[in-house]
Amino acid sequence: MEQHQHVRTSEHRRRRPGRAGLLLAASLLAAAAGSPPAAAAPEIGFETLTPVCSPAPPLAHPGCAAGRAYRGAQLPSGTPNQLVQLSGPDRYATAVQIAEHGFPEADVVVLVSGEDRHLVDALSAAPLARSLAAPLLLSTRDAVPAATAGYLREHAIASVLLVGGPDALGGGTAAQLRALGVTEVQRIAGADRYATSRALAAFLPDAAHGWVASGEDAHLVDALAAAGPAARLREPLVLVADDDPLPAAAALEALGVTSTTVAGGPEGVLPEAMAPLPTPRRSAGTDRYGTAAALAQEAVDRGVPAADLLFAPGVTGHLVDALAAGPLGRATLLAGDGPSSQDVVEAWFDTHGAWRVTAVGAVEVEGGDA
Repeated sequence: MEQHQHVRTSEHRRRRPGRAGLLLAASLLAAAAGSPPAAAAPEIGFETLTPVCSPAPPLAHPGCAAGRAYRGAQLPSGTPNQLVQLSGPDRYATAVQIAEHGFPEADVVVLVSGEDRHLVDALSAAPLARSLAAPLLLSTRDAVPAATAGYLREHAIASVLLVGGPDALGGGTAAQLRALGVTEVQRIAGADRYATSRALAAFLPDAAHGWVASGEDAHLVDALAAAGPAARLREPLVLVADDDPLPAAAALEALGVTSTTVAGGPEGVLPEAMAPLPTPRRSAGTDRYGTAAALAQEAVDRGVPAADLLFAPGVTGHLVDALAAGPLGRATLLAGDGPSSQDVVEAWFDTHGAWRVTAVGAVEVEGGDA
């Protein structure tokens, strides 16, 4: 039976699942208490990364044949980078590749919509997914894709957490999951995208720091770049509405947040929307690539390993490929097909030296001495 976990905007308090004896409920309680779940995935760091395909540049992937790839990043020569490519023939298979790499022994899966019009519901899910040691997989509204279903069967997943309302993941999703062997399905959702992000944050442990991004469709890329660092640090990522920032501020304060990183420039989050947030500080660049680099630098300054650098697609139409990578908890750069993206890559390597790089989705990485 699907259990719905809705958090009302007016309450700003945590609600716990009623079936506390079940795995997912216990995991949610452990996450909110700040304790790692029993089946926590191992940390994936500089010493344990292994390539899943040939590291010889140019690094191809199954999406290239379908025209999904573009020249995303040229690594400086002389850098001893180990390139890890996580990609499939479509967005659903790419999410599974990321899950296999990052969460090979998962007991719980967080399922979100992979459809463009509902991607926003999943933007704040990465910190909770990592706290549950759970991968973030994608589905359509009315059918669980074959790649996602295969992961659920092969890993004998018994518990699935749906993120978003029935417009994003339909009411029949639970029945399809049960047919795949899933015995427990619960849902976290709010009345809108902003309330859903606050509902997800309510299941995280208290934190001194939080992350905020615009919930507007035109600026979703900023939240994608912030998701990995927020997940690694187990800190909330909350979407803020320019015309009503008080609910986001109250949700952060309820978690004990005393300082806030605001992802993106004033065209994404207005200064007036920042003002009520706990000690806000903006992290932004001149474009989406510069903003991602600024967020990655802040993440490294706050303890996220620079050696776990992630390249994700930064081109509109391919952003979904980055969605499932959030729970990996990496500092993230966005790769694009232009000089702005390449300038950011070169500046990063000039500052930080040689790192191992993981590229997800429709990103073609060249160069280095892999």
